[in-house]
Amino acid sequence: MKKLLSILLATGLVGANIFTPSTAEAASFSQAESLVKIAEQNAGALKWQISYELTKEIKNPDMKIFNATKDSYLKAKAEIAKVSVKDKVKLEKRLEDNVGIHYTRAMGYIDAITSGKKIVDKANQFNTLYAANPTSDVTEKSYHELSSEIRKQAILLYRVYGKSTRDAILTKYKTPGEKALQSSKYVITAKMHLDKLDDLITKKADQKTVEANVSEFFDLLDEINDESIVDDLYNAYKESIRKDSNFLAQEKEIMEFFKKADEYANAENLDAMLGLYSAEYPGYDTLKEIIGATFKDFDVKYETLGLEVHYILGGSALVTQSQKAIIDEKETLEYTTTYLLEKDDAGNWKYVDVLDKSDSEDVE
Repeated sequence: MKKLLSILLATGLVGANIFTPSTAEAASFSQAESLVKIAEQNAGALKWQISYELTKEIKNPDMKIFNATKDSYLKAKAEIAKVSVKDKVKLEKRLEDNVGIHYTRAMGYIDAITSGKKIVDKANQFNTLYAANPTSDVTEKSYHELSSEIRKQAILLYRVYGKSTRDAILTKYKTPGEKALQSSKYVITAKMHLDKLDDLITKKADQKTVEANVSEFFDLLDEINDESIVDDLYNAYKESIRKDSNFLAQEKEIMEFFKKADEYANAENLDAMLGLYSAEYPGYDTLKEIIGATFKDFDVKYETLGLEVHYILGGSALVTQSQKAIIDEKETLEYTTTYLLEKDDAGNWKYVDVLDKSDSEDVE
């Protein structure tokens, strides 16, 4: 072994560098440490740029400071990779604890603000479209884009450091967007049900599924206060539902039902008239007496002027009838009445309830 060592020393293959750090390594450590110090200084300034408690406002940090922090952080990181393992671990921890954490937090802060500004822009765009045409496809698309951006920001907020800062971002950006969604959610959801209704009818879905969608649609209409919007949605519904063959078949049955009602009344056929009413109809026990008295005391001829079947759900139908009555060949009255009909066990439509009746109008 002594002989081998003597040969190695003589040939210069073993020198002092085996036992002491090289000048290059020492220089690299010094350079890395110097770059870490610069990065720490920049990060110290950036730290306060993203603190809402200090700035009292939500805005992007000074980008010169941010970029300086980024550049110095990446340069220090690259230089640390050149030093010995022992020194590398120490410097890497120092860099991440004092610089990397603030750089990462700043990126999360900037991303949240960028998303917030998009929310404001999309909310303004949606509000403009909604004011012009709340039930259009374009408005619905804008609603979903706004909703998507709000969900995206919820994820980005997890990267924002500090509860007070997160709350301030929510107040400035998310709250106005959510307000726009909240004020229009019933209208847009009803529009979505109409889109689904068209799809279900086109794909010939089973009637139970179609009727469940229609039922939810009418529940949503009850939540909308703007009557003009309700009218627009209802008119769109009427166009869609008339593509449903099952609805049309049952509508035809209902039209025949009211035709019979006119015929029985004009013929003063008391028993046939009573057969059109369910025992659940309000005042059913005295109905025979009332109808009979009318037949006895007046000569009335009835004519249906129009029928509108609003919906047919699970064997129930809401129908508005416009009718004319000529009394004793002298006085003519026109009025509208909304009825609830139901099918009995035999599949026959019956009057179950009267929900609304307009004031009668004399016709000259």
